[in-house]
Amino acid sequence: MGLTIHDIARLLGVSPSTVSRALSGKGRISEATRERIRKTVEELGYQPNVLARALATRSTFAIAVVIHERHLPLDERSFYGVILETIEAEVTKHGYHVVFATLRNHALPQCIKESRVDGVVFLGTDIQSKLVEEVKRLLPVVLVDYHLPNVVSVVGDNLGGGRLATLHLLEHGHKRIAFIAETLADPSFHERFVGYRRALKERGIAVRKSWVIEGGRRPDSDRIAMEKFLKLSDLPTAIFAANDFMAVGAIRALTQVGLKVPEDIAVVGFDDGALATLVQPPLTSVRVPRVEMGKVAAQNLLGLLRGGDVPVLSVLPITLTIRASCGC
Repeated sequence: MGLTIHDIARLLGVSPSTVSRALSGKGRISEATRERIRKTVEELGYQPNVLARALATRSTFAIAVVIHERHLPLDERSFYGVILETIEAEVTKHGYHVVFATLRNHALPQCIKESRVDGVVFLGTDIQSKLVEEVKRLLPVVLVDYHLPNVVSVVGDNLGGGRLATLHLLEHGHKRIAFIAETLADPSFHERFVGYRRALKERGIAVRKSWVIEGGRRPDSDRIAMEKFLKLSDLPTAIFAANDFMAVGAIRALTQVGLKVPEDIAVVGFDDGALATLVQPPLTSVRVPRVEMGKVAAQNLLGLLRGGDVPVLSVLPITLTIRASCGC
C-alpha cells in the first residue's frame, strides 16, 4: 500500500488536514510548515490521489497556460518555452499540474470552456483584452509579458530596458540611432520605444520619424524593416531593435550589403535569448528575466487560488548583457 497523507502527518507531527492544506496551497498555514511538508513529500516521493483530492475539494488542481498560435513551436530555448517550463516546475511543487493550450482564432480553449482548470496564465501580448476579461469572470487569471488594468500581470521593465539600451549606444558616441520593431501596436514594443525616446530626449536629441521603422506582424518582418532602413539617404550609425529576432535580422541584412557590425553600424537587441549568442558578432541585448517572470506568475496565480492579496502589476528589473555587436 502506498504512502498516505496520514503517514506524512504522523511523520511530521501535524494533522492530516495541515498536510492537505500544504499540498493544495489553500487555507491558512505558515510558510515554514508548508515548506517542511513540501520538502518531506518530495523526498519520500509521495503522489497524492488527484481524483480523490479533486472530489473532496471541488478543485481540478490544474492550471491552464495559454499562448497564441503565432508563438509556436515552443522549445526549452524559446522565449515563452522557458517561462512555461518555469511555471510548470513552480506549480508542481504545490500539487498542481499544467494544461497547455493554444489560442486559435481568439476562441476559448476547451479546457477553460469545460471548467477543467482552476486558473489561467496567458502568455504574450496577442491575447485580446475582451477574451481576458471573459475568462477573468470565470477563473483567476495572470498575464505574463503583457498587462491590462485590474488584471494580475507580470512583465519585465520594457520602458527601463529601452532607455538602458539607448543610453548605452549614446555613451558609445552614437547620436543617430534607429529603432526597429515588428509593430508599435504591440504593447511591449511600444513601451520599449517610449524608453528609447526618453533616452534621446534626456540627451537633447529629437526622434526622427524616418528612423523609427516597423516591419509588420509577419514572419519576414525583419527583412521588411531592413529594406526600409537601407533605403534611408542618411544611414544611422546604430540600431536598437525591439527584440532579438529583429536585431539578428538587422545584422544579417547589413552583412549582406557589405556593412560591418559594429564598425559601420552598431546593433543592440532586446530579450537576450538563445539567438543572441548564435549570431556573429554576438548580440548585445537587454535581458528579459524569463525564469523570474515564470516564478512570479505561478506564485501570483497560486496566491489568487488561496484567496490571498496579490499585486496587480509586477514589473521585474532588467539588465543589459554586453557583447560585441555594440562595439564593446
